[in-house]
Amino acid sequence: MQSSQSKIPEIVKKRMIQLCTLLESFSKEKITSQEIKALTGWTDSTIRHDFWLMDLKKGVSNGYFTAELKAELEEKLGLKANAESPAKNLCIVGLNRLGAALLDENMFSESGFAIKAGFDTNLYRVEILRSSFPLYPATQMDFVIKKEKIEYAVLTVDSKNSQNMAEKLCTAGIKGIVNMTETVLRVPEDVKVENISVVNALKIIK
Repeated sequence: MQSSQSKIPEIVKKRMIQLCTLLESFSKEKITSQEIKALTGWTDSTIRHDFWLMDLKKGVSNGYFTAELKAELEEKLGLKANAESPAKNLCIVGLNRLGAALLDENMFSESGFAIKAGFDTNLYRVEILRSSFPLYPATQMDFVIKKEKIEYAVLTVDSKNSQNMAEKLCTAGIKGIVNMTETVLRVPEDVKVENISVVNALKIIK
């Protein structure tokens, strides 16, 4: 069975990305399905189904070699930048406290993403904040995104400005947005949105 990123269901992709993160701190040379179950809380059938969809082939009779399993997952998910799959360009939109906390490029090292720019409507923030990549006024978003071939954005602006900024990102050619605001964004069907709101998450688990 041939698997590709486009054919992997989103829920399976999320689980496999979570597993990759867990494998980074798993100290044993091998990991069994029961240990994966204990780490994740997934059922046996979920693990078998997901691994079948991912077409994983690194299994042995008593489990999986941890490093090989992680490497195969990263390859199939496109998480590692290489000559055939270079890092995808990313920008931060909104340099408030939350956005400024993301200016550390090391946070995205080995993620398969490279931050190329940060944007904000507040010129004072653009001038005083320091980062290893350029910061621009939001008025230059369209030009810079196209010039730097940026495909993905992390949106951390105030909720009142989030829809307007999302529309500008879509017009500039952005393919995916990580939405860290509380606004439900309205975007074209070909633009993916992943909503990550700490406040909403707290409301869900309350």
